[in-house]
Amino acid sequence: MSKNIVAIVGRDRPGLVHLVSKVLAANGGTIEEVNQTTLKGQFAGLFSVNVPDGLEESLLDQALAEALAGVSMSHFIAPPSSLEEPQVTPVMEPYVITLQGPPSPALIPGITQTVASFDVNIDNLRAVTLSEDQGVAPQALVLEISVPATVQQRVFRQALSLTAEELGIDINLQHRDIFEALHRL
Repeated sequence: MSKNIVAIVGRDRPGLVHLVSKVLAANGGTIEEVNQTTLKGQFAGLFSVNVPDGLEESLLDQALAEALAGVSMSHFIAPPSSLEEPQVTPVMEPYVITLQGPPSPALIPGITQTVASFDVNIDNLRAVTLSEDQGVAPQALVLEISVPATVQQRVFRQALSLTAEELGIDINLQHRDIFEALHRL
């Protein structure tokens, strides 16, 4: 078996995950992981799939193209060579950053620049504009991040606080375990 990533993008409608998974299964593919979301009526899905050795990528590509043509979806297949694991995986700690403040074009570039400068990986990012309150619709961001164990927490927190102050936003950094415990329903 070889591993591929299949990406699907297009207008959202019921049954898309079923359609893609049916095509993958019909070609001998076994789905390991799926991550999908919708945004403003658009669907985006990533499927990590094991396919039989010897299955030509062009055959899977053609099967997906035929199935998705009727629903006007685009797809992309990342070949196994692009999925090689890094030689050394650093020890990482999961954290969550939450931000809230007035909408600004500088908000996402500003905070992600600070995060990247510490070699911190963003695993998931969600940005939304909250409901309008007194004429101003604040923006909220949630970043799930992986922080290398070598990062000095105090220095990282100070850099995030400085960036938040420059952007005029409120920021909070919590270990993911603490965040989840506090936000459990």
